Amino acid sequence: MIFIIFDLEATCWKDTFVPHRQEVIEVGAYSVNSFGEFLDTFQKFVKPVKSPVLSSYCRSLTGIDQRDIDKSARFDVVMDQMQDWVFHFESEFVFCSWGKKDMSLLSADANDLKLDLSWITHYIDLKEQYNEMKGNNKPLGLARSLEMEKIDFEGNAHRALPDAFNLSKLFIKYLDHWRY
Repeated sequence: MIFIIFDLEATCWKDTFVPHRQEVIEVGAYSVNSFGEFLDTFQKFVKPVKSPVLSSYCRSLTGIDQRDIDKSARFDVVMDQMQDWVFHFESEFVFCSWGKKDMSLLSADANDLKLDLSWITHYIDLKEQYNEMKGNNKPLGLARSLEMEKIDFEGNAHRALPDAFNLSKLFIKYLDHWRY
């Protein structure tokens, strides 16, 4: 079994006026085997269709440069690349993210482009399961959960690959506790 621990970054705006729904601008993932070993990484920028120019707030929050977005591929191409990456493990796999928002973003972008994501058959919402395991009435965010577990956050927050890496460390700590 391979676990695909992934995170997305999306278009964002500081103000309450949002010109379009959020679109994926970065995909980051770590593959982890059933022994809790890191196997590989996947990282791609994605060119959004509805809001191809990032807001200054989004650039500041994520540190993603507009030039990286301008030269990146569309969501459908990146998802084809990710599917190839996942399938090269030749193993059953489960997608895992912190909260439902990442899967919602994937689905929304896929729907816009009439892209079939039925190859993602198993999914774990790690935020939901972690907070359930810990008996938290109010769900904790990833940063607070890592802090409580004494897991140091490494890299830049609001970047897909570092966020996926830090989530992977929490995932591995409770490897035998996740339901899928």
